[in-house]
Amino acid sequence: MPTFEVSSGNDTSGHSGRRNVLFGLTVLLSVTCVGLGFWQLRRLAGRRSANSAILAGRAQPTLLIADAASPSPAANRRARVAGRLDEQREFIIRDRVVQGVPAVMVVTPLRIPERDTALLVNRGYVPAPDAVDPRGAGWAEPGSVQFQGDLLPIPDKGDGQPLTHDGRETWKRLDLSAMRGRLPYPIAPVYLIAEADSVGVAHTVRGRSYPFRAELPPLSEGPHLMYAVQWFGIAAAILAFGIIFVLRGGPPRQLAP
Repeated sequence: MPTFEVSSGNDTSGHSGRRNVLFGLTVLLSVTCVGLGFWQLRRLAGRRSANSAILAGRAQPTLLIADAASPSPAANRRARVAGRLDEQREFIIRDRVVQGVPAVMVVTPLRIPERDTALLVNRGYVPAPDAVDPRGAGWAEPGSVQFQGDLLPIPDKGDGQPLTHDGRETWKRLDLSAMRGRLPYPIAPVYLIAEADSVGVAHTVRGRSYPFRAELPPLSEGPHLMYAVQWFGIAAAILAFGIIFVLRGGPPRQLAP
């Protein structure tokens, strides 16, 4: 005679409890991803605000810096500066490329008359076969010189990483504290990106005079909006997974005809 076992219902309730716990975890993960998405949106807002401040500064009248009576250089301002280059103490920034050609960037202190504090000037690129040693290429600009361009803050992250190769010191990037330690005089916390003369092509890639002037880095909003969309998409996917596969126990089943 067949026998029947009567279930107490404990297995069903235990399974349901585990399902609820797993669904709670998916909700928690989804909420975390939404938070990360809003964090990226806040970073985007901060970047847009900073870009607006930079553009407002560049729209102000050009600073004329040529002597002790001139205003001090300020970040994110256009400026015209005059003085003499201290080419014996210039900085070579390695591992650069200009129009597909390996190069270095030349950053030189400019001594402004009647001022102790020098201003670093990014004079542009000089070709170098190994992007380290530009020997053989002349790039001197002797005598009294004048540059016009935009002033940017000098990074001070401690990652300039100066290296010496065949007696020449090169740098990975600008590094305010380390570069101040290399010079016998103070330097301003900003540097000038010199632009090519509006007349002629002497210091452009179409000319024959080194250095080739560098272009101002473009303002960007960064990848924050894309990251925010990705985080919101991940949050939606996790929540959908929790509802369909955890809370409901799988996709809906179709009955056979």
